[in-house]
Amino acid sequence: MFSKSLQYNLLSLINIAISFVFIIFLGRKFGAGSDTDVYFVSIAIVGYLGILSQCAWGAMSPYYAKLKVENLHLASKLYSVLLNNVIIVSFIEILLYFLITNKFRVISPENKEFLDVFIYYLVLQSIILFNKSLLNLEKHFAVFYLVDIFITSINLIVLLFFSKGNIIVIAYSTISAAALAIIWQLYLVFFKLKYRYILSIYQKDMPNIYRNSIKMNIGLLLYGFKDIILVSVFTSFGSGVYSLFSYANKFSVALFQITNAPIVNIYVAKLNEIIANKKFYEIKGLRRDVIIQTVLLLVIGFIVLYFTLPYILNLFFKGKFSFEEINLIQHIFKYMALFYFMVALSNPYSKAISIFKLFNYYLFVNFVFFVLVALSYFVFKIYYLDYIYVLLLFSFAQFSNLLLYYMKNNQFLRIKQELMFQ
Repeated sequence: MFSKSLQYNLLSLINIAISFVFIIFLGRKFGAGSDTDVYFVSIAIVGYLGILSQCAWGAMSPYYAKLKVENLHLASKLYSVLLNNVIIVSFIEILLYFLITNKFRVISPENKEFLDVFIYYLVLQSIILFNKSLLNLEKHFAVFYLVDIFITSINLIVLLFFSKGNIIVIAYSTISAAALAIIWQLYLVFFKLKYRYILSIYQKDMPNIYRNSIKMNIGLLLYGFKDIILVSVFTSFGSGVYSLFSYANKFSVALFQITNAPIVNIYVAKLNEIIANKKFYEIKGLRRDVIIQTVLLLVIGFIVLYFTLPYILNLFFKGKFSFEEINLIQHIFKYMALFYFMVALSNPYSKAISIFKLFNYYLFVNFVFFVLVALSYFVFKIYYLDYIYVLLLFSFAQFSNLLLYYMKNNQFLRIKQELMFQ
């Protein structure tokens, strides 16, 4: 498992490196101002809306894994049914977006001009995420990274040679690259896995998948609300501040993905197999190995990056950021590192909760997180706090998630092992 993780760590590193090159040239060309604010805010909004489309398929992995063992034809049909549902839900969201934003001024005219184009990426993003999930279950782990590498590479080429100082060009290039990436994913599904496309929107397992996906993704919507709050918090400090937060967050997310995502992707695939074959006694050892690997890599990475970040920013952004802005990015990075450390500890437990089909509990945990995050925002507004206090409160909310997931995992496994020995 560890040797395979290293291979995918390398792919993840390439993915992050290309993403960073893109962010570097975005910063060099546009700095930290209204253009970059528009881009980063649109990414946050489309990402949040994308959670809604996952209500059609988010809980599919245990059902798909079971069908793969019992009936390959039904597993193939389930893919087509869920793909059709993803497309339908995504287009409904786009329609609602235009109805609401044309009738009410819920976003600024500057953001709307970019988002009116970028919103179509929602349907493509939803298909890509769905295909990634299925291909990951089929052990095509590299696809998870190669798709992102391709899309970012196209965006980088467009940024360097065709943008001409107009940020909206990036919206068009993202849509075009995503469409090409989906064609490749569908090739793998229909020609490598030899699945047949079926024009259908329903199958026997669908009510359970819908119900559990809605529970799961209401939880994700509650959890993801933190990103909308962060937009509100940082944009309230003036033009460009949200962009500075986004740059700091990009470094944090990059390191988190390099050290965490490859290991956890393999862990999820193995855990699905273990559950499908009812080998519950293997879970604790598997999870222990994942936590040791991810935490060790993450702690070392965050310490090194924190102290080298000012030099990296000066080297790559070529004076686009002032001394004060660089210090601010480093300061925010420190608090985001704490948050993602809590996420890394929580991940093996939270992934298991969905695979165990404990969707009501998953919803409960994310509701607790939402309440704590919402309280943080109200405290920020009432007492005019610095944004650092908001980030600390977010880390506390994530720590509460860790405790709740840990307790439920132990309880579930204890019950399963007791039943096995009866």
